[in-house]
Formats: sequence, C-alpha cells, structure tokens
Amino acid sequence: MSSEIDVQDHSKEPATNSDVGALMDKIMDFYDEFKLDNLDRLNEIYADDVTFTDPIHLVQGIDDLEKYFKHTMENVEYCHFAFTERAFSGNWLFMAWQMRFSHEKLAGGRELVLPGVSQFHIKNDKVSEQQDHYDLGAMLYEHIPVLGYFVKKVRDRLVTE
Repeated sequence: MSSEIDVQDHSKEPATNSDVGALMDKIMDFYDEFKLDNLDRLNEIYADDVTFTDPIHLVQGIDDLEKYFKHTMENVEYCHFAFTERAFSGNWLFMAWQMRFSHEKLAGGRELVLPGVSQFHIKNDKVSEQQDHYDLGAMLYEHIPVLGYFVKKVRDRLVTE
C-alpha cells in the first residue's frame, strides 16, 4: 500500500526503559485478547492524533482508529496476539507477533495464524504512530472461496519456477 503519511516530530528525547516497558505491557495486555469490549482502553495506549497504517488501511486519529477496529472485528469470533520478540531504540518500539483468530467467513471459521511485526513511535508515553507489517494474502485472500484457489496457484507457480 503506498500512502502519504504526515511525518510527526521525532526529535523528542528518547523514551526510557521504564516508559517503554509500561507502554509495552499495556499494548500486550490490550492485544492479548483483542475484542470490541476492550476498545474503551484505546486512549490508554494511543495519542489522540495517532497515525495507524497496515496493509489494508491508513487511519489518522484515535476516533477513526476505534471505528476501523470496530469494522475489522465484525464477524470475528476471537482474536489473540502472542508477542514473540520486542526491541526499542530511541522513541521506536518494534514487536513481532502471531495473531490467532477465527472469522466466520474465512477458512470455514477455522483458526488462522498470521505472523507480523508492529513498529510503534512513542511520544509523551503514548503511541503516536503504528505501522503493522503482515502478509495480507495469507490473512485474507487465500481464504476466500474461488479467489483463494487462484492465489494459491499463483504462489505455487512462483515457488516452482
């Protein structure tokens, strides 16, 4: 996805270990059981003017982030994130994860596992930017009837050539 993003001021003093650790705990707790009931906790983690980017969408502002999460959680039976690696430098936090979820319209409702990485910019002890990286085809396209068949055929053909 190629989108223009307003670059925010990154010249602030680097976050300290304790600042990052406290925010990282909030992030992991929030996404451990990602569900609609938890969306009222967004303001504990995200700045009001947050920029959120993933392979599907670009969202600016905490209100639009909440709307986006509500929309993406429609028909999701459950969604859990297990964080596997974490690193930070200055005001940047990087977290690798595995998302386990079930959606009634994907893969017949079976559990899907999707690995990914999130990159967070921290400003004033909150996330001011988040960019998620993952394979959208593995998450979505491969599990849609008919389309999934063709996506898998193309992928298989690329591997054998």
